[in-house]
Amino acid sequence: MTRISRLGFAGASVAAALVLAACEPAPTTPPGEDRGFIPGGSYVLVGMDGETVALRNVSMLVEERRVSGAGPCSSYSAQNNVDLPQVSLSAINSPRTPCKDSRTENRFLSVLQQATEMEYYGGVLKVKSPSTWLIFERGVRADGAVSVLDAARAGQ
Repeated sequence: MTRISRLGFAGASVAAALVLAACEPAPTTPPGEDRGFIPGGSYVLVGMDGETVALRNVSMLVEERRVSGAGPCSSYSAQNNVDLPQVSLSAINSPRTPCKDSRTENRFLSVLQQATEMEYYGGVLKVKSPSTWLIFERGVRADGAVSVLDAARAGQ
């Protein structure tokens, strides 16, 4: 075979592969993994201000036009005035009961009040504010003040 005929065969092979690739359907996003879709339900705070939250004692229930939940000290609720994934909360209703972890709760409520959008991907819900992200996973608030480390040590 001459060099020109070998190039012609290689070129034809590449062209055929490209045509076949174009015929394949585009990959689909697994259900619940679309960044625009925010699944409602119960979530627990696992990260704030770029750090892991040691106690799983802050919850959030996401509904179509409302968020609510409980922090380490008291419960809270607010109306969302826009369609998810965008967020524009009314004033958060919370009695702000003092407790030993009120600093964490106050910071959480402050960030949540400033939230502008939510993103859901890979089973993780992120709530974005101008200063930081709140990171949630599906779940419910831990009963009492038991840290993840203490829970892991319980069997020892």
